[in-house]
Amino acid sequence: MPGPAEARSARATGEGGAPFPSVPPRALASAGAHRAGRRASGLARALAALTLLVLILLAGPGLAQNAAAEADDSPAARIDRLIADPDTSTAELEVMRDRLVTQRNDALAAQKELQPALDEVNARVAALGEPPAEGVTEPPETAARRTELNQQLADAMAPMLAAKDEFERANAQIAEIDRIVRARFSAELMSRGPSPLMPTVWTTAAEEIGSKVVIYREALRDRFNDPVNRRIALRRLPVSLALVLAGTAATLLVRRWLMRWVDERLLATASGRAAAWIVALRNLSRLIVPVVGAGLIFAALDPEGLVAHTGEGRLFEIPGFILILIGASWLATSLFSPRHESYRLVPLDNREARRGASLVLVLGCIMALARYAMWAIARFDFSQATQTAIFFPLVLLGALGLWRAARLIDRIRARLAGPEQGQSPTAVLGLRFLRVVARVARVVAVAGPLLALAGYLPAGAFLVLPSVMTLGLFGAIVVVYDLLEKTAVNFLAAPNASQDDTGLIPVVVGTLVGITAIPLLALIWGARRTDLAETWGMLNEGVTLGGMRISLSVILTLVAVFALGAALTRIVQTVLRGSVLPRTKLDAGGRNAVVVGIGYLGFVVAALAAVSAAGLDLSNIAIVAGALSVGIGFGLQNLVSNFVSGIILLVERPVKEGDWIEVGGFSGYVRGINVRSTEIQTFDRASVILPNSDLVAGTVLNRTHSGTYGRVQIPIGVSYEAEPRQVEAILRSIAEAHPLVLEDPAPVVLFMGFSLNTMDFELRCWLRDVNFSLSARSDINFEIVSRFRAEGIEFRLPPPVQHVHQLDEVSAAFLVAAQKSAEEEGEAGSDAAGPPPAKPA
Repeated sequence: MPGPAEARSARATGEGGAPFPSVPPRALASAGAHRAGRRASGLARALAALTLLVLILLAGPGLAQNAAAEADDSPAARIDRLIADPDTSTAELEVMRDRLVTQRNDALAAQKELQPALDEVNARVAALGEPPAEGVTEPPETAARRTELNQQLADAMAPMLAAKDEFERANAQIAEIDRIVRARFSAELMSRGPSPLMPTVWTTAAEEIGSKVVIYREALRDRFNDPVNRRIALRRLPVSLALVLAGTAATLLVRRWLMRWVDERLLATASGRAAAWIVALRNLSRLIVPVVGAGLIFAALDPEGLVAHTGEGRLFEIPGFILILIGASWLATSLFSPRHESYRLVPLDNREARRGASLVLVLGCIMALARYAMWAIARFDFSQATQTAIFFPLVLLGALGLWRAARLIDRIRARLAGPEQGQSPTAVLGLRFLRVVARVARVVAVAGPLLALAGYLPAGAFLVLPSVMTLGLFGAIVVVYDLLEKTAVNFLAAPNASQDDTGLIPVVVGTLVGITAIPLLALIWGARRTDLAETWGMLNEGVTLGGMRISLSVILTLVAVFALGAALTRIVQTVLRGSVLPRTKLDAGGRNAVVVGIGYLGFVVAALAAVSAAGLDLSNIAIVAGALSVGIGFGLQNLVSNFVSGIILLVERPVKEGDWIEVGGFSGYVRGINVRSTEIQTFDRASVILPNSDLVAGTVLNRTHSGTYGRVQIPIGVSYEAEPRQVEAILRSIAEAHPLVLEDPAPVVLFMGFSLNTMDFELRCWLRDVNFSLSARSDINFEIVSRFRAEGIEFRLPPPVQHVHQLDEVSAAFLVAAQKSAEEEGEAGSDAAGPPPAKPA
């Protein structure tokens, strides 16, 4: 089809390409007819041009979109197309995901870097105040400054918005990749292949494996025959031999020497805790030494140096299945210890322990073979039939091992189980957990092989092999917990502390070990390392509550700084209580007040420092706190009252530690003034907890507030035959002879009065320490009895006190006698004066 230029040339030159000829004279007669035909032709051309223009306008947006789509060749668009392409492999998706994670982290770092500058501009804009209302003008300088700051704010927001957009897009692409990978994993897990019951599976596997072995052997032979590779192997041979010898020596000789040394130390150690620590060290060394030896050996067995000079992968995957074998051997000897019963961590006899150790080694070999089989399948690209033939025996052997492991767990649970009333709730929970584990192991041991026989080999392998690894992880948790718990107890607990005096050390160690095992358990059951990294990133990113971002790092920083501040406060309190305050003239109560005040101040400063270090802006929750303070004030007013009362007690010190007080019907010594209450120890060693507000608002008798001086009053009753001055002299001499009685003021003997049978005296004397008033009173009473008997002075009891009902009877009799006497006097008067007047009706 000719183009527009060609059309224009054709119109200029005619159909043959020559210029149009001039009109001859004889054609002038038909000129009108020709003009009419040309007008009709021009109208048709105009209509055609208009139609073409309308079509172009209608098709313009679609063409523009196609052009824009072709022009959008950015990295993000290419990643979107690769993600949407179903032919993109999982490995390629994982590579793209790693790049997107790096891109997202860079965008997040850019946001954090740009945020301070943006906050500064926002603060400067806020310093100008609110913009003027509509129709109100502000000073020109302020308006110009506001315009300048708004422009700076817009300039600062542009890169921040770009970084946020990049972060969100990368985050969305990562989420889409994770969804696709999980969907593929689920589809692969539920896929059905050939059943191992089909004979063709085994014949195909034998032929394919044989051909792959031949091909790999020929490739190794060709590479080894290469002169360059041979020279490299000979040059590295001495180093490789040295590494092999060192690894063998570390695995055999060093391990044997270390075990012998540990056994000798155990025989020479009498302390149970030290022996337990050495056993834990023995278990750890059985893992570290073989790992070092195997690492040296496989560092020498490098195919790149010994077999061929090539950039391909290693012949063996290091650490891989070798580490699994080493871990199984370590777990069998550490957990069951078949040769030494004293090292055993499970309650089994020697025969059962040997069976348990053998079972762990067999399961370890199965898992090592499975790991090596996965490497071989990935390297040699075996068919599905060959994969079935390789993995079905491993699944079947793993299921049998799980069944035996369930029986072993039942034996351990039976040995651990005791009388229900003698078990703690934690022990009962542990026994229930073991029972659940045994039941699940039996179910998996039956379901796994059945699924594999039905053709669902991936599902069967996914049930059996991770279950074996989970049991190994549980055993490793027991060994590691034993090691860390004994180490922590030996370093942190008291030298002669018993198992019950270790405090929270076992709880803290168990919590740390359990938290550490959670990611490993997730990896065993199909989680990817990227999933764990994503979870860790979400924890670090945190959530926003009330304008504050709460994340794991913020919580850890808050706890760490507060714990450090609290520890420093405790250290300062210990130094003050033990070294500084005893050198001052403060009494015990004053020293306690200073120590408690320092404690309050230290905890407040620690809390403020923790909030500041964590970067929490408490002003964002001020409104919420203000709303909650009303309800909290009503609910906690008693607690606040007691807290304020405790501060008053520490400042005013009307009652201090060590005082002898009487309040609310209780009498005793003040043993401590706490935040909410005060502890009083009575004389029978009972503790009374009184709210601080009762001591501040109520009436308190403090016998030792101004000092330990106090007066003792001892009443004595003697017979009337005694000489009063002699009694006075004897009592005064007894008081003056007592070591606790003060000379100034001197003891006083008072003649208090007379009763029906006795003369009443009272001995009053001042003691140096009123806290010993009971013992002083007892000593003086003993001496009074002894001296009075020696002087012949007779004691007399005061007249007995009449009971209430006796007094009522006496009063009634007196009233009857008085009434009778009055009646008799009335009768005598009436006889003298005549008859009495008549009573009115």
